[in-house]
Amino acid sequence: MLLSALGLETGDPTRDPIVRMHRAAEEALHRPPLTWTFLRPGAFATNTLQWAPGIRASGTVRAPYPQAHAASVHEDDIADVAVLALTRDGHQGLTHPLTGPASVTQQEQIDCLAEADNRKILLAEIGTEEYRATLRQWGDEEMVDTLLTHLAAADNRPAVVCSTYRGLTGGPGRSYAQRALDHAADFR
Repeated sequence: MLLSALGLETGDPTRDPIVRMHRAAEEALHRPPLTWTFLRPGAFATNTLQWAPGIRASGTVRAPYPQAHAASVHEDDIADVAVLALTRDGHQGLTHPLTGPASVTQQEQIDCLAEADNRKILLAEIGTEEYRATLRQWGDEEMVDTLLTHLAAADNRPAVVCSTYRGLTGGPGRSYAQRALDHAADFR
């Protein structure tokens, strides 16, 4: 089993290091005699942990594109699907795209965090050039450009929501609001 990334079919590996890295990993596993199952989550809900230092320090998230959408997937949903794929027959040679159950904006995610901790959290919109400094902790300029491109493309555009989790488990995936409740202490 490989934890890969959503969007490999449509992404351009010549311009997107995320697509390039995950495609190379998947291609390596496609070789016989290996059997494989790929889990392809989109945005991880855990990515919003990057906001924790600012929330703890000042109750403020500094980010561009407050209306950028994501269907962030809860880490427990990824784990549930991984357990199913590892313990039940029928997943070999399949790709499971994973998202959260709804598309939510960055502002809505911050509102969920505020509600979960019963306090006010503000989003201070900043420009992309200022945000580059934050993103540099995750990679080089190519990675920073890719992350900013994805964020800009999501601005005012609802994210695609996959039904994979419901199809495999029979229940709804965990919402971002649930993740905010589950991890409220991480932002205190």
